[in-house]
Amino acid sequence: MREQFVVEEPSVNVHELHLVNFKRFDDLTIDLSPPERPRRLVLLIGANGTGKSSVFDAFEYLSGPHKGTHGTDTAYVKKDGSKQTVVTCVLGGGFRATRSDSGFETVPPGWNTKPAFYGRSSFRTIPQLRASNRGADVVLDTDRPARYIDHDVRFETDISQVTRRILEEVWGPKFDADALKAKFIDPINDALSRIFANGGSTSLSLTQLYPALEGKPPEIRFRKGLFEVPYDYLSSGEKEVFNILLNLFVRRSHFSNAIYFIDEMDVHLHTRLQYALIEEIVENWIPECSQLWTASHSLGFIEYANESPDAAIVDFDDLDFDERQVLTPSRKSAGVFDIAVPKDSALKVFPNQKLVLCENADASIYNAVGLPGHLFVAERDKNSVSIKTRASNEFLGLMDRDFLGSNEIQEIRRLWPNLLVLGYYSLESYLYHPDNLDEVSTPDFDVAEYRQLIGEAMKSSRDLMLVRLEGNRNSYEVIKTFSRAMKASAVEEISGATASGDFETFYPFMDMKHNRPGSYLGPFNFDPIELARTSWFRDSIAKLLGATG
Repeated sequence: MREQFVVEEPSVNVHELHLVNFKRFDDLTIDLSPPERPRRLVLLIGANGTGKSSVFDAFEYLSGPHKGTHGTDTAYVKKDGSKQTVVTCVLGGGFRATRSDSGFETVPPGWNTKPAFYGRSSFRTIPQLRASNRGADVVLDTDRPARYIDHDVRFETDISQVTRRILEEVWGPKFDADALKAKFIDPINDALSRIFANGGSTSLSLTQLYPALEGKPPEIRFRKGLFEVPYDYLSSGEKEVFNILLNLFVRRSHFSNAIYFIDEMDVHLHTRLQYALIEEIVENWIPECSQLWTASHSLGFIEYANESPDAAIVDFDDLDFDERQVLTPSRKSAGVFDIAVPKDSALKVFPNQKLVLCENADASIYNAVGLPGHLFVAERDKNSVSIKTRASNEFLGLMDRDFLGSNEIQEIRRLWPNLLVLGYYSLESYLYHPDNLDEVSTPDFDVAEYRQLIGEAMKSSRDLMLVRLEGNRNSYEVIKTFSRAMKASAVEEISGATASGDFETFYPFMDMKHNRPGSYLGPFNFDPIELARTSWFRDSIAKLLGATG
């Protein structure tokens, strides 16, 4: 007899999503390794065409085998028709689903993935109500779009469902008008009041919800400011908000433990409403044990995700998806503009700011300093910073020193005045410099002992560093035009400096990103953002930026 499995509910926090030969991606991993607390929101950001919506197609693809004819077609999602497509999603509790050309497997066996994924495409809004009475099965979700380029028609079903339920209550044996209003109208109006700030001219509340009868469209009316208007007169943004709220009102009880994925929830919305909407949906409408994924370009969504301890931001920008890529949550920033505003736009939006391109997660640290007139914007890596800075006189670039010699830094400054190089190996070399830690440390912190430990770490890592030195330096785009003699001089400088016992001689080449004495620092639990707000760090970075005049 075949072994029977009792399938419990999974933890719907996604731990990892892996896509191979899937639409935009050759080999993509989104690594959301279990955080200290479950994430309620995963926000995908990036320019158009970077593949954010393809992630939602992957979720739909995984639930397809339990949807019969509604499952996403394999041929549609293949990037290369000659290669196998594989999609794997790992959730909490050991739950896993894998679909490929070879078949479909779940762990544990028998796990039905259909109710674990609930998605909506970006094409949702109905501009005008029609005489339609859809009979889709809400529990089975038979009206869901099979692809995320398709029109999502659930709104009409949702109207039919909610008006039918209201009529059942009206003709039920215990009809109570106040209870009916509290059950069907008040939850939506409470949400509308929080999103649209009821009480002013922009307020919005639902006043009438009649079903489609005698071949006529349903009748839905709202109070907008001081006047009552029909649904058709609402703005596109107002219709979008009502569409999402009504959908969740009707469906969330049937998908109480699911990954919700809703593409471009911010369509047609002002920045203030964007923030209010995502806050409302995440905190009040997504079931407690579920998770919301959405893709957005909006400042309001990014600002909310940046502030929320229960949110993760995954950035798809400036990546070559014809190569293997592993994405992890972006570091929370001191401001949202370094991740939300394109460089060219930032110059227009912030005309009085000096835009400084820097390496990846370093932007959040630099922005925490709060240097007047400077806005730090993340680039993918050192080479991206140097290439873009050299191509434009409008930006400054700030890159790690790593293993650049003093003569090479001087040459960079001569050839490209807008491209700045840290005096120490990396940003971490400033944050964890003894003088910086001395400013924030407790009496238990011994600066002399700490300096000694750094010296010992330098000695123990030097041999391996020198073995890898040439290979590391060959990856620097910025020094490819330098003379052979200049490069040889730099290597000689680094070799001699790292053998020195003098702290300020070897420290510029000390990799404090990976080799700092962590066992000594651990008990002090220094926060990098707080370390960036010291006078010593601020003065060091301000002095470096002042080199441009």
